[in-house]
Amino acid sequence: MNDKVLWQLLDTIRGTGTAPYNALSLALQLLCWWKLSKEPEVPAHLRFEACCEQNTSAQLEALRSVQQHTRYPFLDEGAWQGLHGASDLSALTQKIRLLGTQGLLDKLLLDDVAHWSNESRFENFTYSPSLCELMVALAEVEQAQSIYIPWETSGQLAARVTRTGANLWVESQNPSTCAQVLNLIGGMNWELQATDPLRAPKAINQGKLVQFEATVCIPPMNTRYPSDVYENDLWGRFTEKTPVGNVLQIRHLLAQTQGLVVLAVPSSVLFGRAERQLREDLVSRGQVRAVIALPGGLCSGTPIPINILVLDSKSRSQSIRFVNANHEAFKETSGKRRVELKDSSALLQLVASEDASPFARNVTAEEIAHSDFSLEASRYVQDESAQKLSNTLKRYPLRKLGDFFEILRPRQHSTTSEGAEVNEVLAQDIPAFGYIRSASKEALFDLQSPKADSYFIKTDDILMTFKGVVGKAGIAGDIPPPGQSGWVAGQSLVLLRSRSPDQYPPKALLIFLRSAIGQGLLNQAAVGASIPSIQLSTLKNIEIPVPPLQTMHAMVQAFDNEARIQAEIESLSLQQAELTKAFWPL
Repeated sequence: MNDKVLWQLLDTIRGTGTAPYNALSLALQLLCWWKLSKEPEVPAHLRFEACCEQNTSAQLEALRSVQQHTRYPFLDEGAWQGLHGASDLSALTQKIRLLGTQGLLDKLLLDDVAHWSNESRFENFTYSPSLCELMVALAEVEQAQSIYIPWETSGQLAARVTRTGANLWVESQNPSTCAQVLNLIGGMNWELQATDPLRAPKAINQGKLVQFEATVCIPPMNTRYPSDVYENDLWGRFTEKTPVGNVLQIRHLLAQTQGLVVLAVPSSVLFGRAERQLREDLVSRGQVRAVIALPGGLCSGTPIPINILVLDSKSRSQSIRFVNANHEAFKETSGKRRVELKDSSALLQLVASEDASPFARNVTAEEIAHSDFSLEASRYVQDESAQKLSNTLKRYPLRKLGDFFEILRPRQHSTTSEGAEVNEVLAQDIPAFGYIRSASKEALFDLQSPKADSYFIKTDDILMTFKGVVGKAGIAGDIPPPGQSGWVAGQSLVLLRSRSPDQYPPKALLIFLRSAIGQGLLNQAAVGASIPSIQLSTLKNIEIPVPPLQTMHAMVQAFDNEARIQAEIESLSLQQAELTKAFWPL
């Protein structure tokens, strides 16, 4: 019903030739005017009924005066440009009068108006209604609590929290739509400040940051800030001196909250190198209560999955609740290809419970530290296939990959035009069977650089892709020695060099990595939605099975036979090509 009323209003104004976003803004401004005209603070001569039949210029002038009597200014003057003269708003004002007499505006809820409007200039900053409802529920908001909502652009979170009776402090860098939505709700329990929370926090009392009882927000994701933001900070908010917005935002929220912090974050926060110190600190302090992985499509403008972090700055959590809701069981596609969460009550129960399930599990800080402080839910919550993989691996003793193999990064691209000519092995050079037989990219390499010799590939080194297409692996056979014309690994490949070939033969490891079980283990370790990758610290700690030496020697023999057959195939292919080459030469 609410969205249908909005569409009727927008259809009415469409005939004026007004731009789509301006049409939405005008409709909201006039609805605010109608709503606020019922309040005694607005003088009779400035009320909607007194002005709705006047021309556009007079209405705009009246609205300017109304601002002095409202909770927060909601007038967007830019939307009125071009309406003077032939075009006016009479059809829209009459429609609002009609809907008002029909009783359709008194309980009108337009919390998600920016999300409904596909034409909104805030399209990249609006969110699935079900996501907003879940986040407010997780914040456990109670009446009369002080709630902090920074980076609010659409008003969706603020509108929902306002109705709980809590006292809101809302900060927004683009407050127009937010102000309109909140004015439609009315009430005296909210403050709206136009500010950048990191650069200029305004919730300050006697020089100190106000401590709110809970925070709920969706900060801008993957932003970067100049150094003056953290270097000139007066409140000691930022432990890390970094431009990474994800880190600074979380530090700011913890500095202004004495209780629960519920925020949406991109997956990189959960595994990225730039955020590692933050994760370790949060886990060590017991400040992470829950991590909830969600499906993609909940934020307008991006299909990338997001996550909800539930932090607690007041009490220490003994374990972290991981919930993997990035699953068909919790999502449905609505109109315009948008995604909504379904069965949110079951999802909330999963978060509140301590029982293990296919979708949720409690994890200790020690286990998280063992995984290099990764907070990706998929690492700890195993579905049926992951559990089957885990059970299969337990057939043999398990040891860390780094115990047997040195993990070597690829060299960084040279920024000079000088150096020795070398050849890079690329992912495309790794064959399905047998040895790696080519290095297809010519490059230059500084032989005097630190540890230069270690970057060159040696016989029996394993090369494996660790980003993009993860887990494609091959082994080097007879190749040129290090130095001029030597081979090095391309940027998407990691080099695994055996520490003790007599204990774990490289060919045996290759057989495992290429198997369905090995591929499953590598995919399980990969992080990132758009470009999967395995962090080298994670790769080092992957636990691999250690079969008896007799079994591993059988694997080596099998690979040697495979390589021999592959060489025969290549030789026969050359012979095959020569058979008809003499005919019809150019």
